[in-house]
Amino acid sequence: MPTRRALLQRAAACLLACPTGRRTRAATPDLGVAPALPHRMLWLHRVQTREEGQILYYESGALVPDGYSLLCYLLRDVRAEQVASMDPKLLHLLFGMQTWMRACGIRQPLRIDSGYRTAKTNANTEGAAIHSQHRFGKAADFAVAGIPSAVLAKLAQRFAAGGVGVYPTFVHVDTGPVRRWTG
Repeated sequence: MPTRRALLQRAAACLLACPTGRRTRAATPDLGVAPALPHRMLWLHRVQTREEGQILYYESGALVPDGYSLLCYLLRDVRAEQVASMDPKLLHLLFGMQTWMRACGIRQPLRIDSGYRTAKTNANTEGAAIHSQHRFGKAADFAVAGIPSAVLAKLAQRFAAGGVGVYPTFVHVDTGPVRRWTG
């Protein structure tokens, strides 16, 4: 198991390696993920339920129905036990972030705190926006063990795919309008 210092060094190196400036033609459709990656797999760990999986959700230019359904289940509203269709762009964003981390030697699941939220769950979530992207299956709150949320947020911002919120113990990403905040 790498030390915290080693993880931080890898994360910093990863950020330095991220493309900067304007988005290129190749970055636009796949959020910076090389088109040469025909298979896309996400490694998620759901904190509340301890469910975990490495799930193939995209293959040969299309969503894999079983994998996509399983990711929607993992990203469900666990309080209401309700599943919703998650935005594939959100899944691609999470995949892009995880791919960058893997390229830097960081091989860990994304620890999901929140994905989809029903209107009732959202209303009962402290600090949640009334029209939160969580309500539409377009947001996820997550952490990666040993990596500060500020570092994850900087990585997410490089994709320019939507909103990025930095919180003390997690980062929020969504596929709504591009914006940034600290909570």
